[in-house]
Amino acid sequence: MSTDLERLLAAAADDTDQPLHTDVDEILVRGRRSVRKSRIATVSTAVLTTAAIVGGIAAWSTTRPESAEPAGTPNGQTITIDVKTGRIIDDETGKTVVPAPPVSPLSDAEVLSRCTRYDHTYEHFSQAHPGKTLDKAGPVDARWKIVVKSGDRSVLNALFLSPDQSVVSTCTMDGPEKPDSFGRTHTAAISAAGQIRHQTQPQDGLRVPVRGATRVLVDLAGESSPREALLGTDGFLTLGHPGENAKLITVDRIRGYDAGGTKIYEHVPTPVTPPSLPTVDPSVTVKTADPITPQVVLTKDPETGKPLAPAPPVSALTDKQITTRCRGVDDIYFKDSAGNPADPRIKAAGPVTKDWQVALKTGTGNKLTAVLVSPDKRVLAWCHMLAATAKGPYDYARSAVQANGTFKDDGTSAMVPNGVAQIIVDLPGQGPTRALISNGFYIWGLTGGNSDLQSVRVRGYDAHGQKVYDQKKTVDADFD
Repeated sequence: MSTDLERLLAAAADDTDQPLHTDVDEILVRGRRSVRKSRIATVSTAVLTTAAIVGGIAAWSTTRPESAEPAGTPNGQTITIDVKTGRIIDDETGKTVVPAPPVSPLSDAEVLSRCTRYDHTYEHFSQAHPGKTLDKAGPVDARWKIVVKSGDRSVLNALFLSPDQSVVSTCTMDGPEKPDSFGRTHTAAISAAGQIRHQTQPQDGLRVPVRGATRVLVDLAGESSPREALLGTDGFLTLGHPGENAKLITVDRIRGYDAGGTKIYEHVPTPVTPPSLPTVDPSVTVKTADPITPQVVLTKDPETGKPLAPAPPVSALTDKQITTRCRGVDDIYFKDSAGNPADPRIKAAGPVTKDWQVALKTGTGNKLTAVLVSPDKRVLAWCHMLAATAKGPYDYARSAVQANGTFKDDGTSAMVPNGVAQIIVDLPGQGPTRALISNGFYIWGLTGGNSDLQSVRVRGYDAHGQKVYDQKKTVDADFD
């Protein structure tokens, strides 16, 4: 899965020349839920065998035909090829460079055929939301450019660039019919990923922002020798298929060299200084509004008289079924992001268990969106699943209670204001909609992905149908 930072960048960056208007707190909090993940398999079954590319880097021809292989051998390198072993020596440090991952021998047509069969992210969104788009790039097809591909005839790691160059799609497969992970990221986010020091996955890819680079060396935290990246077109590069023992990596330095061996690019990613976070305070627990039973049930908009769209249904799944299913994505969350250890409050709650309270649940069949509260009443888990297990598409996030006993309103569900018995959310397209209220939380539909965040009007009414709350809220207006 992509890291919190990458997810936020993917959601927030519309173009390379438009700066992100957000702060670090928003990166750490909102970024956890900005891209829907379709994880088809969670464990790789094949290990990529790396091979040394002696004497040069794989560089794509800008006009390569379908059968063309990577071409171009830089001359006059400042790095040295050991004539006895064939290994590359970094002259700057004297260390042996870990060879670049091999270029995939598969044709572009075969790579496209394998990956498009599993491009469920866009396919699902298009089917669930006719006339709407997850992004403007459209589904991965023959118009997309394969900017880099690594692997052998079985395993594969490939990056596709959309025709409008706005989106990069990553495809990693353990075998011809064994998809591992897929993602869609704005091109600006790929470029930004190498600028900021953070954890990422080796297969997610990076981009060097200079023209003319034909060889790229990447220094990773905890590794004594630099790695040579496989460089494709347009500055995109990959460290290849991570294998079954994949671990998150942190880039310490990136260096780029031109064909003559001159270093033309070097960057040390800038560390992100997280905001100061409070220590675990057992006295601060969730403070939800007291439930109020409406004496006058609103069926029409009090302001227009038009019928209200019904509230989303309560899920028929039992609380035990929901905690069991959400535990699957919670396990991945802890594995892939280490449970966001920067916030001790989230880590202190531990993994989801049967003892977590299902405060709210909506959905039909296997589809669900649920809000779970930890036994210590200090952590909230937001769980959105479209299949019975974590092998299907899902979104997931955890957040810690604030000092006032509430959770930050971040667009996917919210806490009921005091004195409110009924809530109307003015959704674009659907119109005024009754919200589902449960245990002090409310939701307006089967939300997931932060794919259509919009500022809408939220109105709260007391037990007698009198308006006591009227605010603009940012909500995810798309439903699965």
